[in-house]
Amino acid sequence: MKKLNKLIAFTFFRSFLPTFFVVMFILLMQFIWLYIDDLAGKGLSWFTIIQLMFYFSASIIPLALPLSILLSSIMTFGNLGETYELVAAKAAGISIWQIFRPMLFVMVGLSFFAFFTSNILIPKANLKKSALLYDIKQQKPSVMVSDGVFYNGIEGITMRVGRKDKKTEQLYDIIIYDNRGGAPHSTVIVSERGHITMSEDKRFMFLTLFNGARYEEMDRQASYERSFPHTTYTFSEEKIIFDMYDFKLNRTDEALFKDNYQMLNILQLNHAIDSLNSYNQSKNDNLKKSLDQFFHLNDTMYGHLKSKATKVDVKYYDLIKNVTPATQDFVLNSALNEARSAKGYIDYSISDLGGIENLVIRHDIEWHRKFTLSVACLVMFFIGAPFGTIIRKGGFGMPVVISVILYIIFHILTITGEKMAKTQSSTPISGMWLAIMVLIPVGFFLTYQAANDSGLFDKSAWVKLVHRITKWRNKNKTA
Repeated sequence: MKKLNKLIAFTFFRSFLPTFFVVMFILLMQFIWLYIDDLAGKGLSWFTIIQLMFYFSASIIPLALPLSILLSSIMTFGNLGETYELVAAKAAGISIWQIFRPMLFVMVGLSFFAFFTSNILIPKANLKKSALLYDIKQQKPSVMVSDGVFYNGIEGITMRVGRKDKKTEQLYDIIIYDNRGGAPHSTVIVSERGHITMSEDKRFMFLTLFNGARYEEMDRQASYERSFPHTTYTFSEEKIIFDMYDFKLNRTDEALFKDNYQMLNILQLNHAIDSLNSYNQSKNDNLKKSLDQFFHLNDTMYGHLKSKATKVDVKYYDLIKNVTPATQDFVLNSALNEARSAKGYIDYSISDLGGIENLVIRHDIEWHRKFTLSVACLVMFFIGAPFGTIIRKGGFGMPVVISVILYIIFHILTITGEKMAKTQSSTPISGMWLAIMVLIPVGFFLTYQAANDSGLFDKSAWVKLVHRITKWRNKNKTA
């Protein structure tokens, strides 16, 4: 029995590890295509790019882990069924539950790893990923000078290079329009050749020009007896200095992003939810007290106001019929202004309370997400393992097709449930656990079929069933 347990565990990990890394790589490619516009042309170091990809890799583990477990389970038990090793085990008196037993311990371990990933690893990775990605988006593109193309990446500078020698890095036929001083007219600099160098700390860029001329238009001033329209002078060598501070990747303090619900673990989410609920309750109490100065509200009428009801039944009292018309106008205008003020405050409060409730829901969704991944690992095993036992097919053929179809169903249900929770069409608990609740009966059904040697995917069994149904229908027609 111990040898069988080792065989099953070894076969599973032999399929699981490469499958997991392949799926991670495929999903990581999606990230690269999604953010390629933000990364290209920024002059980022390889370390920065690898660092960002590592943070994204942690955040896509919830997508890769269930699919890898599902595919590996089908392949493992499909191979054992295809080579009749499961048949031999059952003939020796080993039940399907005993065959699954070693993998249950493995699944429990993977579930704990999934919980650690969701609760600890992903929040930290999201925090660092968000901060680094924000800094990359804020960074200006690196200086990329192309032949015959105007470059305006440096503020106040437009530059064109006729030709660039790739070996010597020399620039030829240079034209520069310098408007850094904010003058209405640009200073035009032309040069036969030049080259670019950087300071040791990469803070300044030096553009050295040779054999050129500088042309600058002058503003007319009334105090001058004689006005000069422009100045021109030639040079054999001139150096222009550019401050490259904006082109350097400056890191933002990560504390600015740490309060986002995606960056919190379970304890922090519980604390944030309690704080938001307390704040929401205090806003409700303040709203009720503020409205008491305008009119008295019972609980039913206050509920109507919160639900944006257009009409509230009140009694009309003719209190101003005995005063002068001028006083009546004054009283009515004052009442109208007070009513408008109360309505504006109510509308603002309803919007504010709605925003807080939506934020509480987002925190609740994230709280349930910490546990759904762990349970999804167990559910995917109890779908994949009996499925492989029934179909008795290993390799990358049929198991891959079946795994992708089942995972797409799981992913669609997950996204649908999360969207229902976000739009308040359902509660966070029912929305986030929708996919699990749908797939658990499927897992029980497949496990029951595998334990009873079901011919669920046996072609001859389905043909016999169709013949029986046809025979029964023909018998009823003749009767």
